[in-house]
Amino acid sequence: MTAKELARLVHDVGKYVARTARNLPPAPTPEMLDMLVRDLYELRPGRRASALFAELAPPDPSLAGVRALFAEVDGLEPSVRAGDAAAVARAAELARQIERTLRALAEGA
Repeated sequence: MTAKELARLVHDVGKYVARTARNLPPAPTPEMLDMLVRDLYELRPGRRASALFAELAPPDPSLAGVRALFAEVDGLEPSVRAGDAAAVARAAELARQIERTLRALAEGA
């Protein structure tokens, strides 16, 4: 995987998937919850963040962990959309972890 590919993943996926999660309070407002839902499940119109990642990411084994994080985020969707506090907190942590992991990979490239 090239440094350019990693930089694009950090910018086009990592940065946006974690933008609300970085500042999400323990009891988010409905507006903040809507923002988190958009970041995770509607990053582009009709496209979840995991789909964009899958489109942009090369089939590289070093990205397996990120794929697993996205799978967990996607599995939480119904609970996150329903505002379940534990699911929202977990999804936000996963989003931050996705960004951290992509940035660490990019820095090591």
